Parts: sequence; C-alpha cells; structure tokens
Amino acid sequence: MSDLKEKDPKISYGGQALIEGVMIRGKKVAVLAVRNPEGEIIKERIKFSRFYNKSLLKVPILRGILNLVDSLVVGTRALNFSANIAEGEEDSTKNSEGLNFAIVISMSLIIAIGIFFVTPALISRGFHYLGFSNLFISFLEGLIRLVFVIGYIYIIGLSKDIRRVFQYHGAEHMAVWTHEAGKDLSKSNLRNFTKEHPRCGTSFILLVVMVSIIVFMLFPRENLIIFIMLRIVLVPIIAGISYELLKIGSRSKFNLVKNLLNGPGILIQKLTTKEPDESQLEVAIESMEYAIKLNEN
Repeated sequence: MSDLKEKDPKISYGGQALIEGVMIRGKKVAVLAVRNPEGEIIKERIKFSRFYNKSLLKVPILRGILNLVDSLVVGTRALNFSANIAEGEEDSTKNSEGLNFAIVISMSLIIAIGIFFVTPALISRGFHYLGFSNLFISFLEGLIRLVFVIGYIYIIGLSKDIRRVFQYHGAEHMAVWTHEAGKDLSKSNLRNFTKEHPRCGTSFILLVVMVSIIVFMLFPRENLIIFIMLRIVLVPIIAGISYELLKIGSRSKFNLVKNLLNGPGILIQKLTTKEPDESQLEVAIESMEYAIKLNEN
C-alpha cells in the first residue's frame, strides 16, 4: 500500500447502500451511482433536505437530530431514485418528492418507533409489577430492543436482493476508507480495506440502543401514558447523544475509547455488510469520484 499515490482528503464523506448502487454524500452535495438493467452506471445529484442547516449543525446534540432527519429524507429519496433506475424507469425522480414522499417518511418513523422503542418498553414494563428494579427493567428493555434490531437485520438479510444491498454497503465503506487513506480509487486499492466502518449508520443504531438504556433508567414507569410518550419524545434526544458519541469514537486517539464506542457497531456490521464483487466496487468508485468532483471543485 505504501507505493500508492498519496492524497489529502479534505472532506469527511459518508454514504448509503442502495438498490444496485451507492450513495456518497459530502458537505455540499450527495450523489448516487446506480447500475441500470443495461449494465450502465447512472449518476445523479441529490439535494439535501431543508433540515440541513450549516449553522445549526455546529450545535452539539441538535446537530445529531438534524443529521438524522436529513439522512432519513435524503436516504429515502436516494432509495427511490435507485429503485427507479434499477427498474429501467425513464424518470428517476418518480415518487421522490411531494405529499406521497412525506407520507412514506412519516409512516416509516412511526413504524420504527412503534416496533423498536414502544414495543420493547411495553414488554419489559410487566416486570415493574413483579418488583424488579428500574435498573434491571431498563437493561431488559434495551436487551429486547437489541434483539429486535439484530433479528430484523438477520431476517431481511436472508433475502437475495437485500444481500446484494449489503454487498453494496461493503463497497461503499471500502470506497470511503480508500479515500480517507489518501489512496487512488481503484478496485485493487479498495480490496485492501475492510467492509466495516466506524461511522456507519449501523454503529449509530447500536449506540442508540445503548444510550436508551441509560436515559430511560432516569424516568418513572408508573403512569402508562407518560411512560409511552417518553419513549416517543426522547427518541430525538437519544439520537443526538448517540451522534456525539459516534463522532467521539471516530476521532478519538485513545484505543480504549474507540473500542468501547466502535467495537459493538463493527460486530453488528458483520451482518449488514457483505464482500462486494468487482462490478459493485466499480459502482462505489464511480459514486465516490463523482462526490469528490462536486464537493471539492
């Protein structure tokens, strides 16, 4: 690796696996590269959501909340784009804007909060009446939530189509790693890096589960309505705290801190990433190069 041309990456890039493609986002713009049914790689720009406010993104906790909402909007828009391109649709922006799009985002949030936050809370709540401590019940709630998340990932991973998305996920990470290391974006260089990355959204999800255990431990469980409402209202705060921990873990110079904050997420990524093939690496490279071109020029 030492004989490869050195570069100096100036912008931190993130990304997302898509249907037959990869999205890469920088500070200015997000882009995607998707392979259509004819085998061509189609590239698109994706505008950030109105929640992407550069001045507010400097405020701790709040920036995590805004980034989460923006990532959900941009990510869903990118998934719709990629689905249309992969299916050979002439209009890649179909179903990516307007009222229907807003409904999809809202329903996704409601279902996710209901399944992964409210349901584990209701299941664990029964132990309150059996005399168990709040500490134990909070830990049990978090454990149930973690089982739900891992179980969901495992089940969808059984699908052949989702496995291909997981391969693109690995390719996306390899492309980001390669650029961050200052190396040329070639398939052989990408192969020198792992398919797991500490800033991955999977690591973020796991941190949310861990932080929720501590946060919910601080609140009473007696009143059912307040109990459920807290699980809904506090989700953004928990997400904001988790985002800050993710940033600390990715930037810390202390191995112990890195291992504590990043280690569990890296393990979960064994499920959400798969080794990509050559054609998938090619798509990731196209997306990364396009993102660099638009964000750094």
